[in-house]
Amino acid sequence: YAQNFILTKCNIDYEQGNSIILIAIVLATPFFILFGHLSDKIGRKNIMLAGMLLGVLLYRPIFSGIYSISNTSKKAFTTEQVSPNAATTNIVVVMKKYDDGTTEKITSKTIEGKVQDKKEVILIEKDKWTMVFLVFIMVLFVTMAYGPIAAFLVELFPTKIRYTSMSLPYHIGNGVFGGLVPFIATLITTLPGTNVLSGLWYPIGVAALCFVIGALYLSNKINHSQHG
Repeated sequence: YAQNFILTKCNIDYEQGNSIILIAIVLATPFFILFGHLSDKIGRKNIMLAGMLLGVLLYRPIFSGIYSISNTSKKAFTTEQVSPNAATTNIVVVMKKYDDGTTEKITSKTIEGKVQDKKEVILIEKDKWTMVFLVFIMVLFVTMAYGPIAAFLVELFPTKIRYTSMSLPYHIGNGVFGGLVPFIATLITTLPGTNVLSGLWYPIGVAALCFVIGALYLSNKINHSQHG
C-alpha cells in the first residue's frame, strides 16, 4: 500500500516513487536475516509482536509524514511555465517550481469537452531520502514479523500436518489480508467523510487483531538446538 499511496495519493513521479520503494526495500532486506537470527536467541513471539505493535502505533504518523513531504498545497511556488498554448492543442502542461525546490508537473488533457488533470510531483534529493527513510522504517516492521515467521510456523505444528497447517494460513494471510490492502484501503478513502489516511485503518486493524491473538495464544518459541 505504501507504493500505491506514494503514486496515487502523494502523486510522486512514477520513476521517483518506485525508486523510493526499491531503495527502502534493499536497505531493509538484511534485517530479515537479523531478526530471524535474533529469534533463535530470544524467542520468536516477542519480536513478531513488537513489529505488529510498532505498525499499529506508527503507521499513521509515518504515512502522514510521507504525505506532508509531497503536499504542495502548503508550499509557495516561485515560477510557473505553461506549454503549449491551450488554444492550439488539447494537452496543456504546467510546470510549477516551489520555494523549497519541489517541482510539480500538471498535465491537462481535454477529452470530449472534459478536462482531465494528472499531477506529478518531483521531490528534491533531501525530501526523497526522507521519504526513503520513512518507507524503510515500515519495511523494518515487516522484517520483524517475517524474519522469524518461517521457523515459527515450522515449530508450531506437528510433522504429520505441518506442511498443510503452515502453508494454508500463511498464504491466506498474505493473499487475502495482505494482497487486498491496496484495494480495500484505497476504497475506504473514497467513502464520504474520509481523508487520504483513512485507508490505513484496514492494515492497522489487521495488525492489531494479530497482536492481540498472538499475545494471548502463542508461545515464545526458541530454537534450543543452537544452545547446546
